[in-house]
Amino acid sequence: MRLGFYTYSYTDRLNMPLVPVLEHIASTGYSGIDISGTHGNSADPESVTADFRKLTYRTADRLQLAVEAVITHDDLTTSLLTASPLDLQGSVDLAVDVGAPIVTFHMGGPDTKATGIQATWDQVVRYLKEATRYAEARHVKLACDGIWPSWIVDSPEAMMSLFDAVGSPMLGVNFDPCYLVLMQQDPVHVAALWKERIFHGHVKDHVGHYPDWNHRIPGRGQMDYESVVKGLKKVRFTGSISIEAFTSMDFEEACEIGYRTLSHVMQR
Repeated sequence: MRLGFYTYSYTDRLNMPLVPVLEHIASTGYSGIDISGTHGNSADPESVTADFRKLTYRTADRLQLAVEAVITHDDLTTSLLTASPLDLQGSVDLAVDVGAPIVTFHMGGPDTKATGIQATWDQVVRYLKEATRYAEARHVKLACDGIWPSWIVDSPEAMMSLFDAVGSPMLGVNFDPCYLVLMQQDPVHVAALWKERIFHGHVKDHVGHYPDWNHRIPGRGQMDYESVVKGLKKVRFTGSISIEAFTSMDFEEACEIGYRTLSHVMQR
């Protein structure tokens, strides 16, 4: 199991320069990074220019940081109702350019007025069948970014139903224990259910309970990371989990406290 850091809040939202951000991540001890699938306010993966792709790849390579995942932002279900649906194929191309093996996406919920729950589900399944075929040909996996009460995947079992409906081993999940706990799900139990479908992970912390909670830097909230890591080890997860921090959190503090918290647990 490897530990990475997700750069989006700092390089994209706060416009911090890429190279010193990656240098600090590497010097802290991380083995990899997650990057945004778009740049700035755009939802188009082409907003990540060819020059920025090269800079990301070359800097990460120089610092011996693996680019572990490309993270998209738009909700898939919402985007499918627009003239510009989420471009997972373009995100796969970005992943190829920077050497990332995984693209993650957020699912979103059904628009019951526009299409209905079943029609939304069928539309998503058709879309993901095509997207996974494209990804498989390029040796990239797709990971749905967990579950949420308002999404069409609102339970661990619903996620399993999605896997069955799409029917591709290239579709899996981005494991997020913080949001599982907020939904009163046991991350260890969920890990045992999803097993080899866990392609990647994001870790963050929180105080409070759904729907009233606040994010915290990992190690500054209520998460029991020791049991989460044990659960992932039990299902033989050997991929990367990345610290996910937010713009309200100081970069160096989030980077260093997150690393101390998770690396200490992972080494036990």
